[in-house]
Amino acid sequence: MNTALDLRREQASAAELMTHFLACDPAFLASLRARTSLPDYASKLHARALRFEAWSGGRLAGLLAVYHDSTAGVAYISNVSVLTDYCRQGVASQMLTTCLAHARQQGLRAITLEVARDNQPAIALYHRHGFSPLPGADDERLRMQLQFRHP
Repeated sequence: MNTALDLRREQASAAELMTHFLACDPAFLASLRARTSLPDYASKLHARALRFEAWSGGRLAGLLAVYHDSTAGVAYISNVSVLTDYCRQGVASQMLTTCLAHARQQGLRAITLEVARDNQPAIALYHRHGFSPLPGADDERLRMQLQFRHP
């Protein structure tokens, strides 16, 4: 699907976040459900996370949610999800590029995330954007971090 995407910040309602999660790949959805209550997670992201969203024809095609602690100078990417019809089209990369530019502009010193070890496309994406593995991950999840250098 080569529909033009509209990148926005914090436009989706909690209900639209929930609809997005339910429309995602079944493996992603199962992994997310194993870790959290979907309605609670959608509400929490809506209320507390900075969200970078990719919209196509009124549909939330991609979502990147990040929490940041400006006092500590760090951020944590809680979610990166793209609907199957929009995968492998650079949607996640566009949202990540926008998020990282925002983090740099805010003067943050680092941003971290966790990813399933078997999600090689996502791991490759994060490597391309400068993330490196961190010690201390478990058998199923890999922790990664990008440290910013400020002049």
